[in-house]
Amino acid sequence: MGMLVYDERFTPNRVPLVMNVSRKMSWIVVLSSLAVLLPALIIFYYAAKKELLATELAEHRDYIQVAADGFASDLSMFATNLEKLDLLINRQLVETGNRDIARFDKRMVISADGAWRNNKETYDGSIDAGLFLPPNYPLTDEAKRFYGRLFDIFESFGVATHSEKTFSNIWFLGHGRSELIFDQYYQNFIYLMSPETDYTETEWMTLASPELNPERNIRWTSPMFDPVPGSWIVSAIHPLDVDGEWVGTLGQDVQLNRLFRLIQGIGDPFAEEQHILRDSQGGFILAGPWQQELEGMAEQFSIDPKETALLALLSRPMTDSASLMGEVTLQGKSYQAIGLSLQPMGWEYLHLIPTDEMLKNLQKVVYVAALFFLLTALAISIVINSAVRKVISKPIEQLVLRTRLFAIGQKPEPIANWGSYEITELALAVDMMNDDLERETNRLAFMATHDDLTGLPNRSLLNDRLEQVIQDTRRYQTKAAVLFLDLDQFKIINDSLGHSTGDKLLQMVADRISFQLREDDVVSRFGGDEFVVVISDFEHMLDLSNIAEKLLFIIKQPYMIDGYDLSITSSIGISVCPEDSDVAEILIQNADSAMYESKKLGRNAFQFHTKDIRDQVLRKLQLEEALRKALDEQQFVLYYQPKVNLNTGEIYGMEALIRWQHPEMGIVSPLEFIPLAEETGLIMDIGAWVIEEACWQMKQWSGRFPWLRSMAINLSVKQFQQKDFCRQIEGVIREQNIASCKIDFEITESMIMGDVEAAIRMLAQLRALGVSISIDDFGTGYSSLSYLKHLPTDALKIDRAFINDLVNDKNDQAITKSIIALANNLNLNVIAEGIEDAEQAAMLTAMGCRYAQGYYFSRPLPAAEMALLLEKQDNGVV
Repeated sequence: MGMLVYDERFTPNRVPLVMNVSRKMSWIVVLSSLAVLLPALIIFYYAAKKELLATELAEHRDYIQVAADGFASDLSMFATNLEKLDLLINRQLVETGNRDIARFDKRMVISADGAWRNNKETYDGSIDAGLFLPPNYPLTDEAKRFYGRLFDIFESFGVATHSEKTFSNIWFLGHGRSELIFDQYYQNFIYLMSPETDYTETEWMTLASPELNPERNIRWTSPMFDPVPGSWIVSAIHPLDVDGEWVGTLGQDVQLNRLFRLIQGIGDPFAEEQHILRDSQGGFILAGPWQQELEGMAEQFSIDPKETALLALLSRPMTDSASLMGEVTLQGKSYQAIGLSLQPMGWEYLHLIPTDEMLKNLQKVVYVAALFFLLTALAISIVINSAVRKVISKPIEQLVLRTRLFAIGQKPEPIANWGSYEITELALAVDMMNDDLERETNRLAFMATHDDLTGLPNRSLLNDRLEQVIQDTRRYQTKAAVLFLDLDQFKIINDSLGHSTGDKLLQMVADRISFQLREDDVVSRFGGDEFVVVISDFEHMLDLSNIAEKLLFIIKQPYMIDGYDLSITSSIGISVCPEDSDVAEILIQNADSAMYESKKLGRNAFQFHTKDIRDQVLRKLQLEEALRKALDEQQFVLYYQPKVNLNTGEIYGMEALIRWQHPEMGIVSPLEFIPLAEETGLIMDIGAWVIEEACWQMKQWSGRFPWLRSMAINLSVKQFQQKDFCRQIEGVIREQNIASCKIDFEITESMIMGDVEAAIRMLAQLRALGVSISIDDFGTGYSSLSYLKHLPTDALKIDRAFINDLVNDKNDQAITKSIIALANNLNLNVIAEGIEDAEQAAMLTAMGCRYAQGYYFSRPLPAAEMALLLEKQDNGVV
């Protein structure tokens, strides 16, 4: 075909699969790298995280322990200082005198608000202690001596401890609302106090009372707000007892903001660290993120109850040594907790470090490493992408374009070398595959339009060819014909000699038919043993007759197949276009109908489609449509014909006979609709209805006429062949509550001869239910007498064909006598059908036949009329 032709439909933009090969390879590299590196990074991260947390927490634990030891040491100084101050005061108070009174008078003046305070003109807060006495304070000489001596003690003590880093102040509270204070930071403290200031009911005073502090030891207050300096503090409290009498409280204050700065300075702090400190009574001194709430409402403060993890952690006991207390979630954020108990106060301290902050540097390292690996993978993928496009993608793109050309019917010249061994091999395989596909496509196209067995056109191709022929008849005003051919008794050969032999016979018949026809004519296998021939452009009807006769003749000639010398005939139906129709489907249907008429003529014949045949077909279609509605619309009724004892003339049983009362067509003969019901499969539902209706009627009559022995019901072939037929009958008997011995099923010889063994098993199962079995129309079939003795039956019914001319035909007489003798020898009852007159009844009685039925006794009657006849016999009127 020449050089490779490019078609705009097959440009690279239209073949994304080919264009993506290199990209896919690149993605494979990237994803493979990530598949290895990302898990490695994750494993590294978690391993490093564990090690980092352990190292950082250990360092912080050590820092906290050191700071806690130092802090505890500093706090213990308060107790030591207060104890020393207590001893010093008690010693010095023994030696008080007028000098102390003079010192008091020299320093103290009454302020404008009525309270006693230090004289501002001589007061220096850095070296002087300040005293506050409320208005109307009972100022005795003893009180002046007491405070005068305390001035000297506090100033000496305050100056001595002023250099200590934890020193804030030292003070004394008396019962009369008095306060003496040496304060490093609030030197003008006494001038900030209002006349109404009263500390006597606060923890600063009450914790030193004998009731709350009988041991007279140092105590620590809860965090409290001091209104004078306006800050939150905790205080070390020590009772001051003089000569065994509690005269007031000594104390030192620690401001929380200073304490917080001290704790925050532990180690190398992380952002958003939290500190929680509780006193020995469980009161909060530091409350982490709730510090402002604590300072705003200390007495009512509590941790948010939703913080269950933190509350659980706080409920755990803490030791004197800093210890790791695990991970805790606070306000939705993860923290690492370190806790310890601060001695000697018994305070509990919890240090919370944000986990994210501790891992921030590690995460940065991991992110940088991940980015580096990703960029490296991308760089490698770019290189691979370029290489793959050159070595693989471009040749594959060429190959795809080549296959596209194959798809539109072009076949480019082979290319010997595609640049690599693998691509070259692939291209050769594609060329070979295209050749195979071309052959397979041709084969499948043939199979789709031809019969596998004979190679003749199938129905699909037949319809196409017939449509073309019909168009030619319209265009050129010619005629065409359809011959529908069916092999007679082919099923017998197929079933007896096997399908292989049957298939070979069909092939030979197809060859003979094809050989007899013109090249322009069409021969099709329509299905099974049916063939359709289309004759185009004939002139005379005699031409069709000659063709049909030639086909009948050639088909019936002997066949030698698998050692068998076989003969077979055929039946042909003919329809003509345009006389019968110019529609393909109708032409075939008409020829089919005509073929069935030829079979009725005795087979090995042909028949043209006629108006009568068309009418029969239309009648059949009409009946079939009406038959499908008849059962639902209750158009079926049962008539009953009596069975009579020839010796007594009395009725002993009935035969149920179905009638179809169509609202428009009137009574439809069973001879017309029963075969149609068999053909359409409706016989199953109709037959089931007949059995149920007949059993119900027999149940009704059995109560009124107990002498009525049986109800005969005719069975169809399809009913009899049902695997669950016995179960159905058993269900009807149980549902109708009828004695099974009252039921007599009538079957024909043809129903038995198909599969004798299966028929015998079915009959045995039916008789096991208690019903009777009669063989109907006996003598007209081809049953073997050797089978008859094995059949579990109760009666034989002599067909009316032997009764009609019984009086005048000696052959009928001989056959009838033989049947009666045979039945008597087999202990079977004999029932003669179709008795028309008294002479026939008398002759049968003389031959030994005991039972009969026919118009001589009664025509079939509806149930109501038959009941009247039974009542007459019941009343003795026969």
